Amino acid sequence: MQLISVLYKLKGMYKFGKVARLRGKVFVNKFGEIRVGKNLSIVGHPWAVQITSTKGANLTFGDNVYVNAGVGIAANTKIVIGDNVKIGPRTSIFDSNYHRVDSADKSELSKPITIGNNVWIGADCTILPGVSIGDNSVIAAKSTVNKNVPNNVLVGGSPAKIIRELEIEDGWVRE
Repeated sequence: MQLISVLYKLKGMYKFGKVARLRGKVFVNKFGEIRVGKNLSIVGHPWAVQITSTKGANLTFGDNVYVNAGVGIAANTKIVIGDNVKIGPRTSIFDSNYHRVDSADKSELSKPITIGNNVWIGADCTILPGVSIGDNSVIAAKSTVNKNVPNNVLVGGSPAKIIRELEIEDGWVRE
């Protein structure tokens, strides 16, 4: 019975004719647009996964995306997740700060996030607004990404910094 209610909440995702595999608790707040590629896999146990697309926002999952337990993804403007992306447990991806730091802060509250193809995001990471993560890159566990990450690098820390370049053969796909 619980699976039926989860599928009902995700019915907007199914209208694209794609296959999504869900296990555990997955909460979807779909007020904006959510697009899903082939073979989206979400594991919502032992911690629930929450996916939100607010009114006017766009959230896109590419093909073969894996979302682990406890992940929170909230699109207030636009989040694009590429193909063959693995997102580790308890990771947060938010394209909005939701509030200003002080009265002098006149910056945009929401900035789009782009996660390239074949990216691996480790456990307990935070991806902040306006960030672009390049193809084939790896984000080490417990990292906070507040600046763009180039292709083919390992980054880590808080804030995340480049640790080393990665050797990626053409056509290699992360499993």
